[in-house]
Amino acid sequence: MLIFSENNQEWQPVPIWVEFFVQLGFRWHSDALDQRRVALISMPCDSAAAGLIALGALIRDLGNPNANDIDGHYNSLLQYARQYINSCRFCGRCRPEKKRCGYTTKAAGFIRDWHAEKPKRFKISEKTNFIEKRLLLKRQGGTWEGSPSYATGWQIDGEPPPQLTNNEGALDGEPYGRIINGAQIIPDNLQRSFSGLCFAGRVSGKTATRKMCASACFRLNDSESCISDLLTIHGWSHAGSISRMTYFNSRTERFDRYSSTPSLVVADGDKSFIKLLGRTEFQRSDVIGVIDRIMDRTDLEAVGNQMNAQSQWYTDDFETIEKLPSVPRGISVRVLKRRTT
Repeated sequence: MLIFSENNQEWQPVPIWVEFFVQLGFRWHSDALDQRRVALISMPCDSAAAGLIALGALIRDLGNPNANDIDGHYNSLLQYARQYINSCRFCGRCRPEKKRCGYTTKAAGFIRDWHAEKPKRFKISEKTNFIEKRLLLKRQGGTWEGSPSYATGWQIDGEPPPQLTNNEGALDGEPYGRIINGAQIIPDNLQRSFSGLCFAGRVSGKTATRKMCASACFRLNDSESCISDLLTIHGWSHAGSISRMTYFNSRTERFDRYSSTPSLVVADGDKSFIKLLGRTEFQRSDVIGVIDRIMDRTDLEAVGNQMNAQSQWYTDDFETIEKLPSVPRGISVRVLKRRTT
């Protein structure tokens, strides 16, 4: 039987609120090419809710055959191509505040190929097919398509190339499979690192964020696993060397390793959430922010103003809300999605 403990309290059956947050992350449909969504979760007190959401999303990705650094990089290129084709190619000077496009920087539409001795730059073709996930570049009067594995040598012009790591040390899939009963887990993913999921820590720093995640633990038989270990963040986990999630330090504003644009980032705390919404690295990522209502009133109003400001580009996404588990009392959830027109 799976049991749970928080802050060294007695072990108990997994509480409803814990199950809710894990399921929220697991059910979050995070298609990198879909409409961008921003969610705000309001809690009555401080908790490890952000870590639980990130854990649910990690378990979901363990069952996704494309959740690896190669395919993750390819999806990042497709995200960039979508921004360029659907929005930026029609603009002259980049003025997001007047255009009200919801982006923070312009996508010029150039991809640089590093396979040759002298890297060349190519323009993204308007014939790129997002439904079939086929990225096409203009070349010699025609188009050129590269497979996801070949495209690891491609980069968005002006950004660093992908630095794929070949980490060793497989994960134990049993805890993940028991936390969400019946979750599909692909054995190969237990041996592969993945950068498409990101956890943004508290502005108080990585140590404070890890301490909160370490305060919530699951136990299966005689085996105990805390969230801080299960998230596989580099330098946190004691179990193995592979990492299925990058970490964004909201205080230093740096990633723990190179990351292509993540499809989903979970932000722990109000200040972390506000920072993410204004950063270029996450302008094409889904963002889930978790705050607590015991914060200073001024900070609470700042979050509310930030969400209200999104209304010029976003609309309430009631469809996603309906797909999520029933929200426990004391918790509020609001989800926005980018307008299509």
